[in-house]
Amino acid sequence: MLVIDGDRPVPQGVDAICVGIADRAAGGGQFGRAYRLAGKQAQLPQTLRIEPGSAETAYAWVRADRGGVPVARAARTVDFGSDVTLALDRCAPGSAGAPAVVGAAVGPAAARLAASRGPGGDVVVAVGAESAVIDARDGVPISTPAPSPPPGTIVAVIAVDLDGDCDDDVIVASDAASPVVWRRTGTTFEEAGALDFGVVVAIAAADVDRDGDLDLVTATATELVLWRNDGSGTFTRDPSAINGGGRARSVRALALGDLDGDGSPDLIVGQRGDPMLAFLGDRDGAGTFVFADGVIAPISLDVARLELADADGDFDPDLAIAVAGGGPMRLFVNRDGRLEDQSFVRLPQPAPRARAIAIAGWDAGCEPDAVIAGDGGAPTLRGEPGGALAADGAAPPASDVVMVDLDDDGDLDAVLATPEGVVWLAR
Repeated sequence: MLVIDGDRPVPQGVDAICVGIADRAAGGGQFGRAYRLAGKQAQLPQTLRIEPGSAETAYAWVRADRGGVPVARAARTVDFGSDVTLALDRCAPGSAGAPAVVGAAVGPAAARLAASRGPGGDVVVAVGAESAVIDARDGVPISTPAPSPPPGTIVAVIAVDLDGDCDDDVIVASDAASPVVWRRTGTTFEEAGALDFGVVVAIAAADVDRDGDLDLVTATATELVLWRNDGSGTFTRDPSAINGGGRARSVRALALGDLDGDGSPDLIVGQRGDPMLAFLGDRDGAGTFVFADGVIAPISLDVARLELADADGDFDPDLAIAVAGGGPMRLFVNRDGRLEDQSFVRLPQPAPRARAIAIAGWDAGCEPDAVIAGDGGAPTLRGEPGGALAADGAAPPASDVVMVDLDDDGDLDAVLATPEGVVWLAR
């Protein structure tokens, strides 16, 4: 029996799960399915009976979603000798050690990164002038080939379950071609063709209409578009889903998350010097968005990246902003669906200069932590009671960062894209 348990409240902390299990033997079978925690299933634990068939061992994992966006994950090896529990707890403490680089840099230099979970565990896809899959073996990072990147400069790499099997495929977008899909098979990826989207500057994923599959929002400099997923990874443009009203003028970054707790994802748009924009998702789950001028102050920032993640441990997504040109990062805290600038209160001063930001719990405490990617190096930040982030350690100069359990030991690691290649930072 596979038991999905945890102390995250339903639906405030998690409202859907996607459960996957795969035979560890080469060529073995795989199962994945999404379940909405509603009606009679509006609770944890949930149980799933697994028949091993000819499998001797398997790898099981669960993704927890809130408002259509992944918020937590857990995984374990299954030997079919006893029941196994995957715990989606609000506190998932890691190691108390100081952050340190493990092994040598591998893979492409100055890459864009995406963390993917599926059969065989967690891996990182790194895409730059070349591309690679980054994993850990015998305590050191390793690099194996990935499909060739599309032409042009890479503007986005996102991990997203396109076909509902609960493992993370990858979409790669550049400034010279339509986004391409790389399907995950085990711990490798195969090119699966281009999406008929045209050239985009940003892309984000969420289940906007609560039908169990992940949809996509794309942007050009002046247009926001919703693409609805039919469940198999085929997308249809919905031209009326986002009412932008001509406000999108210089879009560079997108982020999706349920800001107001109504079960539907909301959209934050970052621009090149123009005001940030917020669009609220339809609370009935229709998958439409309406501009909301009260969610975030119309501050004009040269936004490089956006990260919607719970930075203070209250289950609501907060907004971390990497500012282009080496500007100090900003942190907006969610106050009942409104994003309030608390950069001076919550961040060490002077605030770190960031090109990318990853937020998750990765030390021995329960509070969310952060790792910053910056040109001159940047601190790792330790979450403190009350939601402040304090300087904790040092990270090498980097252009991107993700948090992922690279060695599948149950603790999160930081993986950074540096000028020398991809670096593993662990406690």
